[in-house]
Amino acid sequence: MTDYLMQRNGVYYYRRRVPEYVAHFDPRKFVRSSLQTRDRREAMRKAMIHNDFIEEYWRSLVLQHGEVSPKTDYKLAVKRARTFNLNYRSAVEISEAPIDRIVGRITHISKELDSTDTVKAVLGGIDKPNVLLKDCLKQYWEITKIRLVNKSSNQIRKWRNPRQAGFMFFIDVLGKDKAVQDLQRSDILKFHTALRDRIAKREILANTANKNLGYVKDILATIALDNEIDINFRRLFEELKFKMDKNSRQPFEASYVQNILLKGDALAGLNDEARMLIFAMSDTGARESELIGLRKEDIILTGEIPFIWIQPYEGHALKTPHSDRKIPLVGASLHAFQKQPHGFHRYSNSDTASTAINKYLRENELRPTPKQTLYSLRHTFKDRLRDIGAPEEVIDELMGHKSRGPKYGRGHLLEKKHEWLERIAFEVN
Repeated sequence: MTDYLMQRNGVYYYRRRVPEYVAHFDPRKFVRSSLQTRDRREAMRKAMIHNDFIEEYWRSLVLQHGEVSPKTDYKLAVKRARTFNLNYRSAVEISEAPIDRIVGRITHISKELDSTDTVKAVLGGIDKPNVLLKDCLKQYWEITKIRLVNKSSNQIRKWRNPRQAGFMFFIDVLGKDKAVQDLQRSDILKFHTALRDRIAKREILANTANKNLGYVKDILATIALDNEIDINFRRLFEELKFKMDKNSRQPFEASYVQNILLKGDALAGLNDEARMLIFAMSDTGARESELIGLRKEDIILTGEIPFIWIQPYEGHALKTPHSDRKIPLVGASLHAFQKQPHGFHRYSNSDTASTAINKYLRENELRPTPKQTLYSLRHTFKDRLRDIGAPEEVIDELMGHKSRGPKYGRGHLLEKKHEWLERIAFEVN
């Protein structure tokens, strides 16, 4: 960065030659701006901000073939204003400010600066582009492509669909031509009320409503950040969560799993893979998607302690970084993978498998209550570990949950996890 610094009469300037790749779009030979300081450290800090701005400007010229769109023009004006430690404000907003603040902005303008762009940035000469709600999803998908790296097509679908549904309902409530810049707390409260009405009508659960609030907040905040819209959406959505039914998913009792599901012929009507998936979940507590996503090389049946390794790979992401873990195989899970040493490949995704199994459990009256599903086995697994006094750290590591305390070291050894699982292992005939 020192290469871009020069001094004139003791004052530091940012000075950089226009590179060849953009010279046909930017006719200047050099870019020069006063950093308005005699302090070298302060000059270095400001030069970095200036450099970030000018490189963003050149990138925009190249990507848009020499034309700068209104959206880009506005974003660049915001960045340029920041090079002077100023927040970008429209001309109207500046005119309503106290006179000393207006004078303070004017003092940043001098003959040595690129006057036209600087005046626009400092005195609000660029109109804020309107971002309408109807255009948000298209922009959001583009901005968040990086979040979907390594996800399968089914994982992408499951990620996108609820966000799209939640935001489309938000548009239904507020109108598609509402601008993001104009959103206020009253608009979010209106959306909250509409969700509450849907809960009251039993169209959705409180958990779904809370997810919709989270999805909409994330979409709006992401769009605002990308478009340099100065709105704190965290505050707009503050304290709007609905109280959830903590017993929405009820675990099976361990004795029921042992004596009804795993023994006898209760599951005889299921195909082998579906039946073994139930066995595998019972003694690993793993998610259906994690078990179905296992490759042959992730199933280790040799050695003193057989185990599965739930890990991400190309085209298969995990729910969270903490989901990457090794789980020893005991009892029902060991039996399942001895029967399915290459993994579960009958079902294309976990949704298909869980739908088929839940239908079977329902039609054969194998659920003590309507709130129990295949996923309840995961909750049963956690309860069984708690019942024998397993440390929360061990439980979190086996479940793939984030540990409540700070993480130190490599985690618990496979041998220690195996010892705890041996104590709760189901018996298999």
